Amino acid sequence: MKKCVRRNITLIEVMIVMFLIALILGAVAYNFQGAFEKGKAFKTETGMKRLEEILSISISENPYLEDDIQSNWQSAVRQSPLVKNPQDLIKDGWGQEYDVKIEDGRIKVISSRYDEYKRRTSK
Repeated sequence: MKKCVRRNITLIEVMIVMFLIALILGAVAYNFQGAFEKGKAFKTETGMKRLEEILSISISENPYLEDDIQSNWQSAVRQSPLVKNPQDLIKDGWGQEYDVKIEDGRIKVISSRYDEYKRRTSK
């Protein structure tokens, strides 16, 4: 008669498997970090263009708004019928508010984090 041999998993084997899983997840997370930064940059870039268009339309509808646009541009965005969720458009991909300036009669939307990202990636 043959004896049934039961094979149990040892603690060492479980620890080795957990270590390998952690190692693989660490490598994957490191690779995705760059993808997340690219996503934030894309969101910021499209948000800046969209803000410029919305604020230009707001000024064309109400020319007196141009004097107040640099300090009170958020209210113009909130009142615009073109924006579904103004809170998402007011902030860039990193969660910071944009800076809005008027240079030579043209609206310019600036994100310091986006500029920093562009400097890092252009090297």
